[in-house]
Amino acid sequence: MRKPAVLYALPAALFIILAGCKDKELRPAEVIIEDPYRHYYPVIQGETLPVVYEIENISEEPLVIQEVQTSCGCLIPADDLPIVVLPGKKGRIRLGYNSIKNTGEVQHQVYLYGNFTDSLYRELSFDTHVVPPADYTRDYEDLWREQQQRGDQTIRDLVDGNADNKGYYTDDHGDPRENLRRERQKKADELLNF
Repeated sequence: MRKPAVLYALPAALFIILAGCKDKELRPAEVIIEDPYRHYYPVIQGETLPVVYEIENISEEPLVIQEVQTSCGCLIPADDLPIVVLPGKKGRIRLGYNSIKNTGEVQHQVYLYGNFTDSLYRELSFDTHVVPPADYTRDYEDLWREQQQRGDQTIRDLVDGNADNKGYYTDDHGDPRENLRRERQKKADELLNF
């Protein structure tokens, strides 16, 4: 008795479908993190300081950040995990620092765990100075800060200037793109000179 061709085709089709559904291996992604080490200007105790790190994926592989660890419970990630940054795109890590329980200088680290090129994690850090609220009549800086929090853009524009003012400063480590280009050129020169 002859078996129908469908009986042979069905297992073959099932094998092809299941073989194509294998989990793809997550390969390392090369990224540039804008200003990973920051010094924020002082904040008044009780204010929440928004901390946003921009990450650019410059590789051909997607970046998947599976975990964000902070050095303090007062530093809360605002994004759901995992955070995926597609190749050639930019993404953000958004955090909120609550200064209610601190005074004086504070330093915090943020550890991002994902498929980075050279390591399993990247470290980000920032510091600021938390000052207690004043017990006297508010001065123009206090009034300006209150107007800024309400979103009064005209006062902010008059004081800060244009939107290029980021609210923090960094130590001069140079342009990350130029540093990356220099590193790649150095590796290429080493390979050519054996």
